[in-house]
Amino acid sequence: MLDTFKREKNIKERKRLHCVNCKRITIHKLEARCMGSWSDDRALVNGGRSHSIFRCGACDTVCYETSSWNSEDIEYDEDGEARAIEYTTQYPAPVSAHFNFNTESTPTKLNRILDELLYALAGSKMLTATIGLRLAIEYIVNDKECLGSSLSAKINDLRSKELIDEDQKDLLHRIRRRGNAGAHEAIGMNSKELIAGMSIVEGLLEKLYNGPARHNETIKRAKLLIKDN
Repeated sequence: MLDTFKREKNIKERKRLHCVNCKRITIHKLEARCMGSWSDDRALVNGGRSHSIFRCGACDTVCYETSSWNSEDIEYDEDGEARAIEYTTQYPAPVSAHFNFNTESTPTKLNRILDELLYALAGSKMLTATIGLRLAIEYIVNDKECLGSSLSAKINDLRSKELIDEDQKDLLHRIRRRGNAGAHEAIGMNSKELIAGMSIVEGLLEKLYNGPARHNETIKRAKLLIKDN
């Protein structure tokens, strides 16, 4: 819970943000912002959070941005000075002009991963998007309780469960290896590779989450409507 909460006045800020309507990065004007802070005297930590409304300078579409920090998460600048890491989230999540996921029946945690993946792709952050694509696959195999001590083994188990075919298994392993290279060697995929990989993940979402949910809803509705003689 926040200890303080106030609205900023006389704001004159512009920021480059991704516009979901223009589907590109544009200059946004800050229209309103509220800020709050909290502290825990027992744990000797403190932090803050801000809520901002931005308006696209190209089309006037409005977006909402939250930003938070705390004294336990710090990083050091090039001069060796410590500063709190700021975590920022934009709503609606940036959507790439090239791809979007159908998340009608997918888990909330997976949706957050997919949103950040799209955010990274929309902002041309290929390394972050590559790692995010691997993370999405890792979430899916864990959610489906695939067996194995590594992501490689769990992908193989997804195949053993007959939830994917051989081609899909091969492509998931390729994405896994590229994700490993992104995390350990800072080598990202290009946009065409990422979109191809995301289409594979989209197929998993349809087969493992969205399709079964629609099927169950259809059966449930039919049982209510079709009377037995």
